[in-house]
Amino acid sequence: MGSDVSLSKAVRANLLSLQNTASMMDKTQNRLATGNKVNSALDNPSSFFTASALNSRAADMSNLLDSMASGIQVLQAADNGITALTKNVESMQSTLRQARQDKSFQTKTFEVEDASVISLVGGQFGDVASKVSLASATVPGVKSQLETSGATYVGPVSASDSADGAGARTLITRTGFANGDDIVVGGVTVNLVTADVASDTAFAAKIQATLDASPEAGKYNVSAGTGTNAGKVIVEAADPAAAAPTVDVSGAATVAVKGSAAFNYSGVPTSITVGGNTINTGASFADFVTALETDGKANGYSVTSDAATGAITLTNKAHGGTAPAVVGVTGVTTTAVVAGAYTEEVAAATHNFTVSYDGKTADVTIGGLKAGANVLDIKNWQDATIAAVNAKLDGAGITGVEAKFDDAGKFQLVAKTAEAKTLAVSGDDAVALFGTNGVNTGVAEKSQLNATKTVDKFVELINRDHGTKIRASNDNGKLRIENMSTQELDIGIDLKGNDAINSLKVEGNSVRDNLHKQFNELRDQLDKLADDSSFNGINLLRGDKLKITFNESGTSSIDIQAKDKNGNVRGINASNLGIESLVAEDLDTDEGIDAFLGKLSSALTELRSQASAFGSNLSSVENRQNFTKNMINTLETGAANLTLADTNAEAANLLALQTRQQLSSSALSMASQQDQAVLQLLR
Repeated sequence: MGSDVSLSKAVRANLLSLQNTASMMDKTQNRLATGNKVNSALDNPSSFFTASALNSRAADMSNLLDSMASGIQVLQAADNGITALTKNVESMQSTLRQARQDKSFQTKTFEVEDASVISLVGGQFGDVASKVSLASATVPGVKSQLETSGATYVGPVSASDSADGAGARTLITRTGFANGDDIVVGGVTVNLVTADVASDTAFAAKIQATLDASPEAGKYNVSAGTGTNAGKVIVEAADPAAAAPTVDVSGAATVAVKGSAAFNYSGVPTSITVGGNTINTGASFADFVTALETDGKANGYSVTSDAATGAITLTNKAHGGTAPAVVGVTGVTTTAVVAGAYTEEVAAATHNFTVSYDGKTADVTIGGLKAGANVLDIKNWQDATIAAVNAKLDGAGITGVEAKFDDAGKFQLVAKTAEAKTLAVSGDDAVALFGTNGVNTGVAEKSQLNATKTVDKFVELINRDHGTKIRASNDNGKLRIENMSTQELDIGIDLKGNDAINSLKVEGNSVRDNLHKQFNELRDQLDKLADDSSFNGINLLRGDKLKITFNESGTSSIDIQAKDKNGNVRGINASNLGIESLVAEDLDTDEGIDAFLGKLSSALTELRSQASAFGSNLSSVENRQNFTKNMINTLETGAANLTLADTNAEAANLLALQTRQQLSSSALSMASQQDQAVLQLLR
């Protein structure tokens, strides 16, 4: 509602100016009080919402800093653990080196004579006694050797019932041939008349005669099958290395047809049965075909398929076999069996066995002689067989064995040197070729002793045959035995060789025995150190995964885990580092100690590699942490630039407004003087 009081134009103008000044002073005082020039969306919508978004992102990134800081501590805990593990492994190395340097082996001294027999049990000899006597000092060497059991070895004979050679062959079933038909063998066409198809013998004779009169003469031997191959004609390649002869029987009056069943994949439900066996469809056409092929191998049918059309055909592998019984699928069409002419190929006969020697094996295959071989052919075959077998042996790393034929024609495998190594054969034809004794161990040669005195002979003999287990020396005419083991050694001395035995005990190396215990104690600490290297429930050395997120949307992160050199995730412990516990006997020999030192060196390499990987991860996280801090500062500064007030400018504005307010008050007073003059006249 309008005012009932009428103000002059001058008063009203000055009053309005004074009100505007007061409003501006209120805003300026509010900015100075809050420090912001934009306190709400009403002040500046664009700046307010932009600043709000920047501050929100900065707050989200600030929350990520806690995760990064925690992750850094997890990595530092893992680094502390690896450092401790490294020092522990180095201590284990020092323990082993100390053991290697220690030579405080115990000794015993006793008298010996030429007839003396010394028995050694315990120490590095274990529970099996080893006897030492001058009578057995010299032993002629015997090479490991195996030979075929028959009088003469001429390779494998035919896999069929043919008496000819061992070449690959094609078996022909002549059923279906009639007068006027033809058959093509090795590219040669054979025209048949009634007499030719009357029997297998006549059929074979006609084919052989035709081949002998052709350019293919001498390449094939044709005969009527007997035994398991009765009713078939055999065409054999004369050269055992040649492929089976090609035979085309399509010129027969009746060609055999195998039983088959055809259907389409589109009509297959979740499963079907073939010959009573359930075949699951699987997830795809390929899965279904694979399942059929697996069943077909076990149940005598082959599978042909077309992925483009979905067509599948199951064919009985046997001639005369009915079509596989397919149940559970729609649209199955079967092909009836037709009896007639057909062929089968048989691979060349071979002998197969495996040779084992010195921890290595080689699979050996020997082919047969060609049909009608003469003396020269046999010699050439022997030379080729020797070369092929030796190449196989060399290729498998068995360089200490060679193949040969003796004067009687027996095939032999003989070690090149006389060593106490076992030569053995096994496999399909091992027993048939080499008999039941397919294992032979050679005897290492023991040469004549050089020493002349009894004690010196025993010293030379013991150091030659057992020098890695004990050490012998001449102690003023007596034999001294040094037990190079951590275990007690029992010595039985039969001085006169008459079974009157005097027993001695030689203590083991107690220093090395104690050091093996120290080693195991240090090894136990490896797992304990690894288990204690956790921070906030995460232990990278135990195989835990540390995931650190780098941005507020979660699209940038890092996964940190302990891995081996192949990138496989694994914890870090004694087992995974390949550090095994020791038994005292492991420190008996310097070679054994060196082997364990090698394992420790490998373990140190793995630890240092893992420390390097964790160091790289730590550098990445710290770099991202610094980046995040800088980004937060950038975001908050940008938000502040949009909303913070300039206090100096606002203070100056307030002072100017206060002055304007005073001036406006004075002007309002002056504007009201005209009304006061009228009041004076009325008085």
